[in-house]
Amino acid sequence: MIQHTRHTMRALTVTPSTGEFAIRDIPMPAMEADEVLVRITRVAFTRRDRLIMENPGTVPPEGSTYLIPGHIAMGRVVEAGSLVKNLVAGDLVVPTIRRDCDKCIDARSDLCPHPDKYMDSGLLRAHGFAREFIVLKSRYLINLPDDLENLALLLTPLSVAEKAHGEAVQILERYNYYCFHNDDSFPPRTLVTGMGPVGIMTAFLLSLYNYRITVFGRRESDDSRSAVFDPLDVEFINTARVPLERLGKAGYHFNHIFETTGDPAYIMRTLPFMGFNAIMVLMGIPENVTEGANLEINGTALFSRMIEGNQMLMGSLKAGRDAFNSSVKHLTELSDLYGKQLSGLITHTFPLEEYHKALALDSREAILPVLDLT
Repeated sequence: MIQHTRHTMRALTVTPSTGEFAIRDIPMPAMEADEVLVRITRVAFTRRDRLIMENPGTVPPEGSTYLIPGHIAMGRVVEAGSLVKNLVAGDLVVPTIRRDCDKCIDARSDLCPHPDKYMDSGLLRAHGFAREFIVLKSRYLINLPDDLENLALLLTPLSVAEKAHGEAVQILERYNYYCFHNDDSFPPRTLVTGMGPVGIMTAFLLSLYNYRITVFGRRESDDSRSAVFDPLDVEFINTARVPLERLGKAGYHFNHIFETTGDPAYIMRTLPFMGFNAIMVLMGIPENVTEGANLEINGTALFSRMIEGNQMLMGSLKAGRDAFNSSVKHLTELSDLYGKQLSGLITHTFPLEEYHKALALDSREAILPVLDLT
């Protein structure tokens, strides 16, 4: 075990049972020879983090009365253990969210079928990254080139899109998009629903491929969030103003739908937009499972359409290391093309002591608010 001269560090904590937030001095983590000490420089908060922090039913990690929030972060390697060969002091890194049981042969923790065997940092049975230092095994750290430092926090939502797209492509290899009976069958049509960080990064990722992209969002066309798509060849439709039913009558159908809202009612209303041989990837977790969970559906019509149309619904959440590594490559490409626009997704930055300002921001004001821990 490697010991350090510094004994404590600062961390943002929340006690779920009382809803009390505090900045605490907590012990520095010990480091083993196969682990890496990382100085966290920035941590971002999303709607998912807020829901976890505001839920009195959130269970803190075992042995703790509080939770350290934050599942999206970046930092610099301070020290690598003697058994670590792929990272050195000074490397820019982003930690992955999921921690596996250390027993899976293929280490695909993102596909683990045993929810009681893994942990998700800041979300499920593990502290998050809103603290000055973390210690992790090197396989949970993704190395980025220094020129991506300004965009490093976008790697985590991009990795979610990367995994979802990769698996959708694998499934749809069964189908040749081009059809001689339909001159409009190629390039494939792709729909992204939702305009949170994952939805936005999904649209940017898809822009690197030969797709015709449509985004459904419930925001005004002059909203700062919808303006993010201006440099892309993307059709943006504000479904708060244009009813989905009208779009259906206009003939909108898609080969892929990447659903990031997590709104059960909205999902049901977008299912009819699936074309023949299409796939819908569900990427957003419903905010409140007690609201909208009970929906009246015409099961006969729904399942008949899916069966006759060879359609597929698939869930996808949390990326594995392969998706993160692919995301580094694609984030580099996106940085070259749209670096200025992507930098604008970091809408607010506050020091750790002003965490309350970040948490108070409305989603209409902020896309990805950030705490600076330097």
